[in-house]
Amino acid sequence: QCTFCSKPEMWTTRWYAREPGKVLDEIQLYMDTYGAVNFDFYDLTAIVKRSWIIQFTNEILTRGMTFTWQLPSGTRSEAIDDEVSPLLYESGCRNMSYAPESGSPDVLKRIKKVVKLDRLEASVTGAVRAGLNVKLNIIMGFPNESSAELAQTVRFLARMGLAGVHDMSISLFSPYPGSELYHDLRKSGQIP
Repeated sequence: QCTFCSKPEMWTTRWYAREPGKVLDEIQLYMDTYGAVNFDFYDLTAIVKRSWIIQFTNEILTRGMTFTWQLPSGTRSEAIDDEVSPLLYESGCRNMSYAPESGSPDVLKRIKKVVKLDRLEASVTGAVRAGLNVKLNIIMGFPNESSAELAQTVRFLARMGLAGVHDMSISLFSPYPGSELYHDLRKSGQIP
């Protein structure tokens, strides 16, 4: 639903997860056929259901599979807690990105990013403690973002740095064609 993302118009908001066993069967095929040892999951919603990621990680361990895997595109924090983070690491996950986009609750509401910052901070802290290399994705310069809201984001980033976050990607807002904000900016004449 995020207003800065073109995904809803491009792909819809339907979420569908493959069975963990089928994903692992495919990974095993790539390991056996090509000698692959690392897998990056470029999925904006890789971890939505806590039960799915627990089943996925437990099945990796049950099968005795040995490979590393990453979540580089910015996953959600709601399903990642002090039980899930160690399972991620133990099953081979080494790098994980979170995508809070802002440290300002008001900006998050305006961009329809459903993130509870206190919950995200707890999730990040647990992931760092479990040994994961953690990255945050932030966007600055949303339309109507005030300097006070930018300051909230800067303070949030400082707290996350102190919590052990390894990497922070800070991008400037760009109105993607197809996103709600793009359409709003076109209607208001700010984009010809």
